[in-house]
Amino acid sequence: MKSAIVEIRNLKTDRCYLFYAEDAQSEIVSQRFNLDLGIHPCSELQNDYTKTGLEVFRFDIVEETSDPSRLKELIESSENLYN
Repeated sequence: MKSAIVEIRNLKTDRCYLFYAEDAQSEIVSQRFNLDLGIHPCSELQNDYTKTGLEVFRFDIVEETSDPSRLKELIESSENLYN
């Protein structure tokens, strides 16, 4: 599987959550599972997901990379992020 920076975007508010994953597809499934169970570590993202449901969220690979430090660069250059 591919390493990548992945984004969970709230299409209603345009806020996003970025993370690095060594196996992007597996981690997307894991993130979604945590959101569905209400146990995601980002409380702001979890609150929005709980209120609106899956329909307004999009999960995308932003960039395929084997360099986890790219996540910090993308976070620093992005606006409207979940903390």
